Amino acid sequence: MMDQRRKNKSLMLVLGLLISFSVILGLTKNTNINTLDNKQQFSVQDTSAIDEINIISEASAIALQRKEGIWMLNDTLIAEQNIVKVLLAIIKDAEVVRNVPKSRKEEISEYIRNQGYEVEIKANGQSIKKYAVAGNETKTVSYMMEEEQDPAIVNIPGYDSYVAGIFEIPLNDWRDRVILSSSWRSLQNLSINYTQFPEYDLTIKFEFDFLKVEGVNSLDTARMMAYIDEFEQLQADRYLEKGQNASYDSLLQTPHTVTLTIEDVNPANSKTIDFYPLLLNDPMMLGYIREDSQRVLFEAGRIQKLFAVKDDFVAKKE
Repeated sequence: MMDQRRKNKSLMLVLGLLISFSVILGLTKNTNINTLDNKQQFSVQDTSAIDEINIISEASAIALQRKEGIWMLNDTLIAEQNIVKVLLAIIKDAEVVRNVPKSRKEEISEYIRNQGYEVEIKANGQSIKKYAVAGNETKTVSYMMEEEQDPAIVNIPGYDSYVAGIFEIPLNDWRDRVILSSSWRSLQNLSINYTQFPEYDLTIKFEFDFLKVEGVNSLDTARMMAYIDEFEQLQADRYLEKGQNASYDSLLQTPHTVTLTIEDVNPANSKTIDFYPLLLNDPMMLGYIREDSQRVLFEAGRIQKLFAVKDDFVAKKE
């Protein structure tokens, strides 16, 4: 489990650096000049027409498609739009910094074929760029190679960036992390159920023309509204698949301790999420979305703030 955490931290570090690069790149100009004839061999200067990006490896097949201005993941899921923006920036600005030495050409070519990711970029439905990408084991050097061509070392001009990192992001981490979006205008019912302590159960429901907290006569309306605002963009930190983590798989077989249920005017935002006990020294809390049969992880300190009780909404006497 510690190995998985290190991998997650490494992934987040790579992603953070890439996002930082995309922001800085828009504010600065590169002063280094690359005189190689093939420096833009892998780049697409006009990314506005790109409508599909496929990233294929032995582990997964990732298809990003732009539909009505929104990037989708594998046809049915909403993609994390900010990560796609970073990917597009890298597709545009990645340059060949030098060709692989002839003495290592065969070795690196074989490495890319075995360990790399096949990338295909389409614009207006037509394939415009295809290549393989891989990084070295220490994640400091990125290689790209077109079919029947020699491999090259690529980078973002003026930056010490690990370009291959964006292509190494696992399938689930391309997903939009927003699980549901409900507000006081659309919320019909919100309940928090505590399996072992039902006396602390909370229910907020729409009644007649406004929301009320069951069992609370003197309601702190401002407090209730602020609480409901927390569900306007409820995000998970990570999605998990069965078999991805043995500890979480085992935990899922035990009784859950808290259940959050949201009923919204929009059925897509009506969800029931079961939460499980924290594992020792684990900052993440496991959740399970019943409607989607989906395992999710939340930063425990953040999600536990939503585990409210009735007394939290009683107006204080002055």
